[in-house]
Amino acid sequence: MESAPSHRERLVPPWWLLLVLLLIVPAALLVFLPVDARVGIAVALVLYGGVVLALWLGAPVVELRDGVLRTGRARIGVDDLGTPQALEGDAAKAALRAGWDPADHHLVSPWTRALVRVPVTDESDPTPAWVVSTRRPEALAAAIASAQQRR
Repeated sequence: MESAPSHRERLVPPWWLLLVLLLIVPAALLVFLPVDARVGIAVALVLYGGVVLALWLGAPVVELRDGVLRTGRARIGVDDLGTPQALEGDAAKAALRAGWDPADHHLVSPWTRALVRVPVTDESDPTPAWVVSTRRPEALAAAIASAQQRR
């Protein structure tokens, strides 16, 4: 039986992006109103709803459950990870720019500014580290460290 996750978050877009995406509605109306007002309204609402649904369903999930860190479809046991490092502000920017290692496993969300970087200690794994976007870096790092201590 699976236990409850010790950390779980879906990296959905911020609320203000949904407001910006409302610009789809007048754009669709401009195209379809000359044809028929009802068609224009229907197309505009379906387009807006489809884009919002795609962003929601496409948003990756970061989850730590039963000693396994899952980021999107990738997963790794906490036994194979080193000490997690929560990165915010300038440290997160540096990790995404000058500190970018293409060999690392990255799950980076464009609307999330904080990261957790965890080195991989399994010597047979060619990935040196996992770099994961999160809105709560301290909580994720603490959850990983706590899961490692329980094992």
